[in-house]
Amino acid sequence: MQVNSRKLSHYFIFAVALIISVYFLYLVREVLLTFFLGALLAYLLFRPVAFIEKKGLKRVWSIIALYLGVAVIASIILVLAVPGLVTELSKLAELYPQYAQQAQQMAGRLDEINAPEQLNQVINKNLGKIESYIYQALNSFLSGFYNFLGKILALIFSPILAFYIMNDWEKIRESFLNLFSPRARHEIIMVSGQIDNVLIEFIKGHLTVAAFVGCGIGIAAAFIGVKFPLLIGILSGITNLVPYFGPILGGIPAIALAASDSFRLALYMTIAIVVIQQLESNLITPKIMGDKLGLHPLVIVFALLAGGKLLGIWGMLFAVPVTAVLKVIVGWSYLKLVE
Repeated sequence: MQVNSRKLSHYFIFAVALIISVYFLYLVREVLLTFFLGALLAYLLFRPVAFIEKKGLKRVWSIIALYLGVAVIASIILVLAVPGLVTELSKLAELYPQYAQQAQQMAGRLDEINAPEQLNQVINKNLGKIESYIYQALNSFLSGFYNFLGKILALIFSPILAFYIMNDWEKIRESFLNLFSPRARHEIIMVSGQIDNVLIEFIKGHLTVAAFVGCGIGIAAAFIGVKFPLLIGILSGITNLVPYFGPILGGIPAIALAASDSFRLALYMTIAIVVIQQLESNLITPKIMGDKLGLHPLVIVFALLAGGKLLGIWGMLFAVPVTAVLKVIVGWSYLKLVE
């Protein structure tokens, strides 16, 4: 009886300590975000650092060389892209009243059509839904932008934390593994290796495919004569990070901007997007990605819809890699259960 009471007291103390720890982590969640971003950056950059280190440089100088290289490339991109992007955004802001007037004229033409009253009600109701959706999307974008500015300190300190994490990568790894028994260490190393392979292949593949689609659609828009080709290319590249739904999310604004000038430009833009997406889905993606994630298309679609429902656009961006990681963990857990 005394033994059971001791066990209960131990469990109670453990539960209290766990609740206090979770509450403390909640209070310092902004600090945890900084460490998470630093760890993520270190994970993404460690392979290039290890590659440079093999060439003869020490770890510290390898990290500094990589940081300098990334800074130079980012500066070049900013110098080349930002002025043009700012110019296009300014022009778009100037033309917004004109586009709004065109939309009102189109709505006026619809009202003039002698259609049944019920059909007019359906049209007006859906136009209201579209207007509400556009307002919500703009509001979400601005809220996300302000949240991004609010976390600017986390973005500034994350490269510094990543520097220290990469410099002591092996020590941190060994310290973590020493928390477990030798057998558990072997299992953790095996599972983490599989997760690592899945994530790296996903990141490399999707970034390459998104860059191809963004550049292709941007160049096509400039060649056809559609306004704001740089903005269209960047938006298409970013949205293409979302599997299956990305081409639709990026294609609608491009075709809408082309249609604001003429139906012919909209048709050409549509053909260009379809051709580029066909090249991407039938040639580029199979060659780069193959079936390395091992996920059925239905599973990916479900993950995207679930991620979008829970976390919006961020949920859709991270749904596939999280699902791939869960597949590895569930597969390992199943093998352990049936052993």
